[in-house]
Amino acid sequence: LSLLSHPEVSDPSMKLTATNSTKTFLGILNDASQTPVFGYDLCTDPATPTIPTELSNSYQFVDTRTSAPLFSTLHNALALHASAYAQWQRRSKHCPQCGAPQSLTDHGTKLVCTACQTPSWPRQDPSMIAVISSRCRQKLLLARSPRHAERLHTTLAGFVEAGETFEDAVRRETYEEVGIRIDADSVRYIGSQPWPFPQSTMIGFQATADDEVELTIDETEIVSARWFSREEVERAARVEGPTMQKAVAEKAVKDDPSIPLLIPPKGVIARKLIDQWLSE
Repeated sequence: LSLLSHPEVSDPSMKLTATNSTKTFLGILNDASQTPVFGYDLCTDPATPTIPTELSNSYQFVDTRTSAPLFSTLHNALALHASAYAQWQRRSKHCPQCGAPQSLTDHGTKLVCTACQTPSWPRQDPSMIAVISSRCRQKLLLARSPRHAERLHTTLAGFVEAGETFEDAVRRETYEEVGIRIDADSVRYIGSQPWPFPQSTMIGFQATADDEVELTIDETEIVSARWFSREEVERAARVEGPTMQKAVAEKAVKDDPSIPLLIPPKGVIARKLIDQWLSE
């Protein structure tokens, strides 16, 4: 993650302040200087992102979704925070009440309609993500979606519907995606993670289910799903690198063609849920 000082950003040779970039206040670091941090969105056209020529020799754009987990804890948090604001600002050009243009205020963290003055803030769509284990705790239910690389399986996830509790969302999504009922009262909250792709917050849970029940996969969302043994998951956990990136996943399979499973890298909540199960 590139952290430029105020003099560097203000340097005319960098030409950052001359572009149509958007600056957003992200917070204050917990250091001796209480340093404020701002995010610069340089993608005036997200479909074809380019870097100002003055920066292209030293910096490049990477996919936050697959690269942020490789950053330090602080840089990961800053990258997700900045991405969330950038996504919201790009999509929210007009007032949701009257359709008039909106203008940014409060250092990029709030939008106000230029006509009716209605204020708005970034929206967060809660999504559940759950690791489902067998009752004996020796098997884990993992699934692969069409966007995942070969053999990359992860935990089940889905949006929380209006008027639904997080726990009910875990029960419903598990049944809809793989056709099994989780055990009553087995849902336990583990943790959360912002996931601004485009505007979600992942709420992580653990639950159990009967691994003898036949799976019925929703083929519109899932390519494959099955119960993996503890040994298979432990073997997958030893694979290093950003396995969510296709090239990395393909290399892992090429290096070890017999490996039955790949799992998400450390730094994402899906891996946190899996690692917690492995530690039990």
